[in-house]
Amino acid sequence: MSLAWSAAPERALARNAATVLTFLGAISAFVISSMTLDRLGVRYDAPGGVILQKLHPATYLMLLALIVDAARRPDPLAYAAALPGRFPGAAFFAVNWVLITSYAVLFRRLPAAPLIDSFFCAVAILVLYEGLSEAERAKLRLLLHVVLFVNACLGIAEFVGHFRLTPFVAGGRPILHDYRSTALFGHPLLNAGSTSLYALMLFFGGDRAIRPALRFGLLAVQLAALVVFGGRTSLVLTFLAIALGSLRPIADVLRGRRFDMRWALVAAFAAPAAIAALVAVSLAGGLDPLIQRFTDDRGSAEARVVIFELFDAFSLQDILFGPDPDRLASLQYTLGIEYGIENGWLGLVFQYGALMTMTFLLGLLALIYEFWRRSKSYGAVLVFLFLLEASSSASVSVKSFAFNHFAILLLVVFDWRVSSDKPSGGSARSPGR
Repeated sequence: MSLAWSAAPERALARNAATVLTFLGAISAFVISSMTLDRLGVRYDAPGGVILQKLHPATYLMLLALIVDAARRPDPLAYAAALPGRFPGAAFFAVNWVLITSYAVLFRRLPAAPLIDSFFCAVAILVLYEGLSEAERAKLRLLLHVVLFVNACLGIAEFVGHFRLTPFVAGGRPILHDYRSTALFGHPLLNAGSTSLYALMLFFGGDRAIRPALRFGLLAVQLAALVVFGGRTSLVLTFLAIALGSLRPIADVLRGRRFDMRWALVAAFAAPAAIAALVAVSLAGGLDPLIQRFTDDRGSAEARVVIFELFDAFSLQDILFGPDPDRLASLQYTLGIEYGIENGWLGLVFQYGALMTMTFLLGLLALIYEFWRRSKSYGAVLVFLFLLEASSSASVSVKSFAFNHFAILLLVVFDWRVSSDKPSGGSARSPGR
């Protein structure tokens, strides 16, 4: 008994340390971009540099948080052994994740960092979030709202002021003559995808603790930021989802359902103001770059079609087990897609082969299920939209925090336990403390 009492303060200290590390890891996953690291001289996404520089600071913070969180338990080994039972989808993913990473390093001679960095924070936050108290979850949720708001405002400011917080760099190469903002998250497509999903979480009722007026303001800022980030797929999917999601409430009102007159007044004033602002921005030429991307995308759409020509260049064995990396890189350069295959699923196929990709994707779907079953109603819509967006960009097939952003936001901002909403994917297990 005396030993337990003496160990209690140390365990409490370790728990606080794990909580702080979890917060730091989750926030740094958003605010420290690959371009920020490049600006600081870290060769994170560029050739050369030491191996330790190839992993994001958030990955290290989350790993340390997991270690400290396990160490504070009375029986760390028993705690670790119980995790697969609490998170079966994540356990299945972990097995396939280790399998494809080992295959990449041992047989394909490809770096492991992209596979580790692109998914580790998501797996870690799934485990660590369950150990947070309701008050700590609320604080983390508030921090994420602040980060997404600041990122959107910074993106708009960059667009209006014609400056960048950090230079636009991809694969170690500077990208010039691109109007799209990079803000905190870095790559415009990562900004667009994360902003789109967050905006839809606000629209579909994420975090009921936010007052309706504040929710409306946050949503308006995110939608404006979508324009300056320039992600066409994200922009179209977002407004389409909002339009379809508005049909039922409008139909209910037309059928005589009672509604809050305050919202009617807000709509009456906001709609004309939004139209006037849109016309003013358009007359000032603010929408010209975005319109130009739809009319002349500089070969972006063609690049997505060209990807399929790669199938003709390789044998069936190459497709099944993965083609020679040097030959693949040479063909990508010849076809003008050297910056990446703009389809996450096909990108995985051409790097690791169809067989290993199918196995990995089954694990990824199992992991996504763990997040989905903890989400509010409409969580399935958000998952579907993420999968669509991943089909139009390199995302999951390269070193990117796209999935980590999606997972953290879905778990923290769209958590069904914040309100009385039922989870969209079945009842999640009670959080373990």
